[in-house]
Amino acid sequence: MRNIKLEIEYDGTNFSGWEIQPERKTIRDEIERALGNLLNEDIKLIGASRTDAGVHAISQIANFKTNTKFPVSKIKGALRELLSDIYVKNVAQVPLEFDARKSARSKVYFYRVLLGKSPLLQNRVWEYKFPLDTKRIERAIPLFLGVHQFDLFSHKDKGECEIKNFTVGRCDDIIVPTLHTEELIFEIEANRFLRKMVRMIVGALTEIGRGKIEAEDIELALELKGNPAHKCRSAPPQGLYLKEVKY
Repeated sequence: MRNIKLEIEYDGTNFSGWEIQPERKTIRDEIERALGNLLNEDIKLIGASRTDAGVHAISQIANFKTNTKFPVSKIKGALRELLSDIYVKNVAQVPLEFDARKSARSKVYFYRVLLGKSPLLQNRVWEYKFPLDTKRIERAIPLFLGVHQFDLFSHKDKGECEIKNFTVGRCDDIIVPTLHTEELIFEIEANRFLRKMVRMIVGALTEIGRGKIEAEDIELALELKGNPAHKCRSAPPQGLYLKEVKY
C-alpha cells in the first residue's frame, strides 16, 4: 500500500465544484476517473478543500492510497495527458498517515474584486460596479482576526475558526497590463473555513466599503448577536482562489 500526494491547479469555471455530484462534472470525479483508468484500480481521492462550483485553485492538495506498483515518477505526466482544465503540478509518495484534509494546519485563499468590467477576466474576478472606500475596509479587517464563531458568515455550517492572517491590497494591472483595470485582492489564512465563509466575509467587507453596514454590524455578527448577511450579498464564486495549503 502506498499513499500518493498530488498538488493540483485548476480553473473551476466549467466544474460543479470539487466534490462528486450525480450527473455533474466535478474536479474530484475527473481525477478519480483518470487515476482509475491509469492504475486499473478504484481510487478514492481526499482533497484538502471542497471548493465550490466556479472556484479556482492554484495549489489544491489531494491524496489517495493505492496497491499498484505504477511508478510515481510517471503519474504526473500521465495525468497531464488525461485531464483538461486540471493541471497536476507535483506528485509524491508520502507517509501512510498523511491525509490532505485532516493533516492541514491552515489554508490560504485570495479573492479578486475587479473595480470595473472586463470580458477577459469575468470568470476569474468579481466585476464590481460600485466605488469602494478602501480605508473603511482596511479598518474593518482586523475585526475578523483571531478565534470567532463564524456561523453568521457561512452557508449552513456552524463552528469556530481562527483567522491567522488577513490583508487587502489595491492592485493595478495585476494580470494583463493593457486592460488598465484595477483590483482589490483580499488574502485570508485560517485553520479551517466554513462553507462560503470567505465569500460572505468579502461580501460583508464590500458593503462596509460602500457604507451600507458598519464595523459594529461585523462585531455583533462575530458575537452571534446580529446578522449582516441579510444586508449584504455573498461574493460570487469566480473571484475565489485556493492559494496554498500549509502542513
